[in-house]
Amino acid sequence: MKEHFHGHRERLKTRFKKEPESLYYYEVVELLLGYMIRGRDVKPQAKELLEKAGSISAILAFDQSKVKGLGQEAQVFFAAIKEFFSRISYEDIDREAVVIDKPEKAAGFLKFKIGYDHKEHFVALFLDVNKNLLSYKTLFKGTIDRLAVYPREIAEEAINLKAAHVIVAHNHPSGNLHPSEEDINLTDKLIKALAALDINLADHIIISRQGFFSFKREQVI
Repeated sequence: MKEHFHGHRERLKTRFKKEPESLYYYEVVELLLGYMIRGRDVKPQAKELLEKAGSISAILAFDQSKVKGLGQEAQVFFAAIKEFFSRISYEDIDREAVVIDKPEKAAGFLKFKIGYDHKEHFVALFLDVNKNLLSYKTLFKGTIDRLAVYPREIAEEAINLKAAHVIVAHNHPSGNLHPSEEDINLTDKLIKALAALDINLADHIIISRQGFFSFKREQVI
């Protein structure tokens, strides 16, 4: 005898096929969890996960193990979804030139790279003279003395890649996009360090799952 949720799951799939927009947010999450967790009802976990995370997008930044019945597999599952989205727009990066000439393009590239992470990441995008992306590098994760280390690391990498422009970025896991005094001081120090090597700091971007702050666009630099 089949459990009651088998019929429910099939009805959910049928609704999704016919009219996906008719599903509630928790039902979309439930549908995803159903492909990962077999043999039991996952509606309670879907509802709790959505409630605790706060929104459907915030699930990617949430520790899914905080929901009873979800564990390491759920974390791997949603991490894979995040990585999938991070690669969609730039899947041809190895075959075609990716031009990052606007803050929106940089933010689009970075959103799923670091915007949903729990820990702070400091990264750099290295661009050629035409602002084609040469390389993306995660420099540090977590709390490190940025002012002492980053300029040297970034300058060395830029020289090795023969980069003409550099965009630095970091995420704010709290969601607050306002730059700190440390962020501003670091940006000034980077501008001077790179300018001495005839390399342009094109932007400094703060990103979270809610949006982004561009030092260039806001005329901080």
